[in-house]
Amino acid sequence: MRRYRSIGLLAGTLLALALAGSAVAKGEGDQVVIALDAPNDPHAGAPIKVGILMTRPDGSAIRGEDVTFQLAKNGGIGLVTVKATEETMGHYVAMVTVPDNGSWTVVVTATGQDRTQTFHAGDVQIGTPLPKATPAPPAAQTAPAWILIAAFVALALAAGLAGRIVSTRRRSAVAADRA
Repeated sequence: MRRYRSIGLLAGTLLALALAGSAVAKGEGDQVVIALDAPNDPHAGAPIKVGILMTRPDGSAIRGEDVTFQLAKNGGIGLVTVKATEETMGHYVAMVTVPDNGSWTVVVTATGQDRTQTFHAGDVQIGTPLPKATPAPPAAQTAPAWILIAAFVALALAAGLAGRIVSTRRRSAVAADRA
């Protein structure tokens, strides 16, 4: 019985030293600051641009990482995973289509320099799906403008011709009385 206890104590001590050693090895320079970009009016079923800025505490950008975004639905079932690309120095973006509205947590996994780190970047509120676009009925047929202009010209000619005929007949009747 003493033997198992001493093996357990030894294993526990070694595990504690290993964890403390990895915490000391990380040091102050290995801290990462993640800032989530605010998406612009996101809706379920529509592609949105998710982005983060990955920096050190002194503000210098962290470049060259392999970054993956995971969006997990809060209080429900849903997980979307997408690989991000580095748009500018330390700024990683990806286009994501989220299938459902509600609150989604953005989890960032960054792999580089022989290690992988996972960060909670924040939450994104996704709105209800946009309504489907319905085609408008075709516009009613209208007459081209040149047809309307031609009709007015024909009407003016007809009125002028009718006035000429009436005035000629009046002269003829008057002229016959004078003779």
